[in-house]
Amino acid sequence: MKSSLISIILFASALALNAQQKPSFIGIQAGTSIPVGQFHSKELEEGGFAQAGFSASIEGAWFFKSWLGAGGSAGFCLHPVDISTLGYEKMNENPFIKDLIIRSEPYLSVSLYGGLFFQFPVAHKLAVTAKAMGGIFYAQTPYQLYKAEYEMLGKNWYDITSAGDFEGSFLAGAGLRYDLNDCLGFALNTEFTYNKCDFDFSLPGGSVRTDDKVVSFVNLALGIVFKL
Repeated sequence: MKSSLISIILFASALALNAQQKPSFIGIQAGTSIPVGQFHSKELEEGGFAQAGFSASIEGAWFFKSWLGAGGSAGFCLHPVDISTLGYEKMNENPFIKDLIIRSEPYLSVSLYGGLFFQFPVAHKLAVTAKAMGGIFYAQTPYQLYKAEYEMLGKNWYDITSAGDFEGSFLAGAGLRYDLNDCLGFALNTEFTYNKCDFDFSLPGGSVRTDDKVVSFVNLALGIVFKL
């Protein structure tokens, strides 16, 4: 009986030590998503006119070494459209437009990634984290309604339907993790992803127009970490 109790204590101690040495976790995070590059650009041909929006994701990793693990994440982002600047640029492009009002939904992106996670302690309960992952990325352009008034022609309303595209993608990130106790911690994460998407729009007569757009952004998020 005594030997069995000692074995149980030793086994529990080994599990606790292993959990400390290998910081496996499941976490949820949310924050702001900042468009960069062409996605944020205000050029009619290539720009996305995207503004800072919202991001949320869930992720987890199993560490097979104290500093290296494998895991995945799933998340989504919403980026509103800068309709004021878009309308201004449209009116500059077409001098016959007297007035233009635009209503627009946000850009939507959904992602699913898998890859490597890294963690390096820098102080008591504090560690630097990093990740490098690849996976599937889905982006959807916003539905937009244009209320235009033209010289001599008067009012003309038209809409642009949304289009979606699936692409292979990568995501890289770095951050900080602070462990409150053996079960719970907090994380501050930065992530970057860059994606070239082909959006197909149906035109009158059955033809299709393909727009090549870059969808790239940086996510800044706060998260809660549940240690395994």
